[in-house]
Amino acid sequence: MNVLPLKIVGFVSVALLVASCSHEKPFVDPQFVYAQPPTLANSVIVTGKTDSPLRIGDVFSYNNPEQQWTVTGLEAGKISWKNSTGDFLQTNLSTLLPPIRWGGLGTNLASGWSRLTHTEGLPIELTEGYKFSFTEERHSVRPPDTTVAVWECLVGETSFILVPAGKVEATEVICDRNGREKIMFNYAQSLGHYVRQVIATDNGPVVRELVAYARAQK
Repeated sequence: MNVLPLKIVGFVSVALLVASCSHEKPFVDPQFVYAQPPTLANSVIVTGKTDSPLRIGDVFSYNNPEQQWTVTGLEAGKISWKNSTGDFLQTNLSTLLPPIRWGGLGTNLASGWSRLTHTEGLPIELTEGYKFSFTEERHSVRPPDTTVAVWECLVGETSFILVPAGKVEATEVICDRNGREKIMFNYAQSLGHYVRQVIATDNGPVVRELVAYARAQK
C-alpha cells in the first residue's frame, strides 16, 4: 500500500547520566516490577500482513494527549514500546487490538495487562465490510481493578486522509465497545499503526492524530 510522503522530523536521543552513590538503591527496570499477564497467547499476526512493517527505532508522535512512542522490540508476535516519560507498552503485532501489558515511571499509565477471549475474525482482514470481534479482559495492577469489554468492529473504506503528519492512505475501522461507546480508527497499513483515532462521547468527539513520524534506518 503506497503512502504519500509524510512530514518527517528528527528526534534526538538524549542520554541521561545518573550519578551513582553507594547509599542509593540500584535502578530496577519497571517492566520487571509490575505484574505480568499469565499468558501472552492472545497475540495475532499484524493487521492485513503476515509480518510487521514496524522497525525497532520507529517513532510515532501523537496529540491529545501529546506522546512520543518509540518501538524498542519486535519478537514472538509482540511489539515493545517506550515513551519519553518512561512508560512502556507491549502490543500485539496488530496494533488495532488493545495492548497486552503496560506500566512505567511516567504519569500517563498505570500498570496492568489484558487478555483477549471469544475472538472471531482474527487475524483482521483490511477489506471493506469485514467484521471481527473479541472480548477484552483488562486487569489493572496499579490501582487494582478488572473490567470486561466486548468489541464488535467493522472495516470500512480505504482512502487518503490528511493528519498533521501529512497525507496518508488509511483504512477506516469502526468499533462498538459494550454497545455504548463508538471508536473509529484510521489505520495505515504501510506504517503498522493508526494515524487517527476518534472516540464518540456525550461531550463530542475526542480526536487523536499522528503529528510526526520517523522511520528507523535499516
